Amino acid sequence: MQVVEDVVIVGAGISGLTTALGLHRLGIRSLVLESFDSLRITGFALTTWTNAWKALDAIGVGDHLRQQHLALLG
Repeated sequence: MQVVEDVVIVGAGISGLTTALGLHRLGIRSLVLESFDSLRITGFALTTWTNAWKALDAIGVGDHLRQQHLALLG
């Protein structure tokens, strides 16, 4: 069986998954490749600058992330 995708994304981190989501919303098929075979319970800190928040708003997740941030501080 042959699978055809428009875009192949290497890495299922925040950049890879956000790219895949944005492409999906545009109707572009993508395949995300990840080297780990399971979910990890550890992660990395993420600092977001103004342009990053604009990008997160553009894909519709900025407000949700802002609410989560406030919940963590409280």
